Amino acid sequence: MNYRLCVIGSSFVFIFHEFFVSDAYAYLDPGSGSIVIQALIGALVGAGIALKVYWEKIKWKLSSKLSKSKDDE
Repeated sequence: MNYRLCVIGSSFVFIFHEFFVSDAYAYLDPGSGSIVIQALIGALVGAGIALKVYWEKIKWKLSSKLSKSKDDE
């Protein structure tokens, strides 16, 4: 039973290795770099907008936690 499991497991690893590992002869042009930079800027702007939208809730939670810790002292 153990031998059979070992053979099946090693076959599974070999098959996945052959399917998913290959050489990628890819060319990254300057447009690829600009897309990466554009995605980073978009993520930062999105985080800023989310912060702006939820700022009152964040401020309320922080102030209630701070007031609770001051009351405990």
